[in-house]
Amino acid sequence: MAPKPLGKWEKYGKRYCRDWERETGLKEWIRSVPGDDTKAACKYCACEIRAHHSDLVAHSKTKKHKRHVALFSLSPDMKNDSFEFEVENQNSFDDDVTQAKMDQSVNVCALKLAAHIACHMSIFTVDHLGCIVGGLAEKDISLHRTKCSTLIRNVIGPTVHEELLRDIGNGHYSLIIDESTDVSAQKQLCLIVRYFSNKLKCIVSSFAGIINLTRSDTITEALLTFLNDNKLNIKKCVGIAADGFNTSLCGNKNSLLKKFYELNPCGVFIKYVSYSLYLCSSKAIDALPLNIEYMVSRTYLWFSHSTFHQKKYHELYAAISVGENFLKILQLAETRWLSISPCINRVLDQYEALTLHFQSVGEHERDYSAELLYQMYSDPVNRLYLVFLQPLIQEANRINKLFQFETVNPVNLIAELMLFYQNLVQRVMKPCVFTTWSSIVNYDIHCNRNYMPLSEVNFGSAFLSELINANLSSHTVETIQSRCRDCILEFARQIKLRLPPNVDHLESLSALSPSVVLSPTKPEFSTLSFLSLYRGDHIKLKQQWRNLDAVSWTNTEDSQIEQFWIEVAKHTDEVGDKDFVELGLFALALLTLPFSTAAVECTISQMNLIKTKLKNRLQDSLLENILRIRAYMHRNKICCNEFQPSKEMISLFNNEFYAIANSKDTTDDSEEDIF
Repeated sequence: MAPKPLGKWEKYGKRYCRDWERETGLKEWIRSVPGDDTKAACKYCACEIRAHHSDLVAHSKTKKHKRHVALFSLSPDMKNDSFEFEVENQNSFDDDVTQAKMDQSVNVCALKLAAHIACHMSIFTVDHLGCIVGGLAEKDISLHRTKCSTLIRNVIGPTVHEELLRDIGNGHYSLIIDESTDVSAQKQLCLIVRYFSNKLKCIVSSFAGIINLTRSDTITEALLTFLNDNKLNIKKCVGIAADGFNTSLCGNKNSLLKKFYELNPCGVFIKYVSYSLYLCSSKAIDALPLNIEYMVSRTYLWFSHSTFHQKKYHELYAAISVGENFLKILQLAETRWLSISPCINRVLDQYEALTLHFQSVGEHERDYSAELLYQMYSDPVNRLYLVFLQPLIQEANRINKLFQFETVNPVNLIAELMLFYQNLVQRVMKPCVFTTWSSIVNYDIHCNRNYMPLSEVNFGSAFLSELINANLSSHTVETIQSRCRDCILEFARQIKLRLPPNVDHLESLSALSPSVVLSPTKPEFSTLSFLSLYRGDHIKLKQQWRNLDAVSWTNTEDSQIEQFWIEVAKHTDEVGDKDFVELGLFALALLTLPFSTAAVECTISQMNLIKTKLKNRLQDSLLENILRIRAYMHRNKICCNEFQPSKEMISLFNNEFYAIANSKDTTDDSEEDIF
């Protein structure tokens, strides 16, 4: 076989020329490579170039070389011409490693921008934002849609999720589960985990993940797979909160709740309260005449679509209510659970002015809607119903708002709900003494023999005062009172359907309050029903329970129940042993029970704001990691301007990251990332 002909490089044998060290544009950076005269070295870029003049000139014009020259010019030591670059073992000066060190600040800026985009903006805007920020910072920040979405999906999101799982560790946790359907008709399960954070030293509720449900998947299978993938032991799950009327979650056959009790018999199930109270209010109002809700909703519609009506009413209100500020009529919205009470309050506050307005419009414009509303406002019966509803709905909304807070004392939440239910029962039922929550729940509110006569039912002082001034017939009064009693009864029935099934465990949680624990008359250890949830040594726990009041604690207020038990868990005796650690951790595990569903409701709202009709091609993996980043900011109580990329994030932001991005992000896929 004939030998292969030499190429041009081998034929002419180019060698390193010393004259290049005196040539302008090359002398500042060029160095020879000891032992190899076929190559030249750049002292700024820490790389080798073949000893060819055109290659050297081309290298001096590259962006990388110019950037490194600028970095070296900032340090006087690096300007010294006596700086000698070691090139004997060139593999240790790998170009990629050196460039990563040089560009670390640029990578940190890119990570911060990606986190900012995930928290506040659409990924599409980063095409312009990266250029603007790079120009202001005088850095070569190359961050566009594809790179930003890959940073969120493959670097920041997974890293903060792993941090969450490490924080949970092998500790106890609770789950809040809610089912939703996005704009692309994809059925999803949103998971919130509530646990005691050893890092943050508090109980936090944070987004755990999204489970896409297909026709072949059941909720139970999907959830168990998710827990196994994330190495969360279901036997460490203290409780689950879910919609009590979802048969897939809480049915009698093949439901998530049934499987949960099989795998974890000590677990606690809690039904949603926030949305349930709204449903209870709606069901109770249905017991009243239909025109009550129509009158409130139609009043808003009358003004919302007409600036002329608003102007006329504003002039009338200013004439009869001198010095008072005019407040708009509110909308009765089904999707806003707390809107019923403010709407009724606003109508009652302006009842006389609204009556005069519709009377005037009906006389001058001959509008049927105005005449109909005037007839309703002129009828004292309708005003009576509104006066009756006002305190009832206000109290329900007050409790509903308590369940919207994440930091409220969880022991007080269920106590407030039970007290509200007890008040409803005592308003219409014959006098009875309730000693425990179980006795309240077991009381038969469906038996007519337990009802009080209409004349003895507690309808409220405002209602009775308004009833006296109305001068109605006895038959009309009896009809009104009967409907109002039915409204209270229906409210109580609906709440009873949604009460947690194990109220005895929940009632005993009140014993965890510092005022009860440190009281000389604290309950006996054996009477606490939640002890059945503990799997450890009951004798040791009982001894710690007895010795609690022998220590002087710092956080003794009931509002500091969480801080109190953290202090108990960390307490050490004279020899340095944690003498209350079992009791403290058990109490903290019980406090993770998810009474408030605010976290999952806020998360689903964010999902609907991120993935909209105009952004319906957003990938589920990107959506999940955006929510992970937002949850990370929330639980650490920081915003994107305080976010600092971790070492793990920076290490993942390397050449392999670009390879993954190039292999995954095709043209069609990047279009799906636009949102």
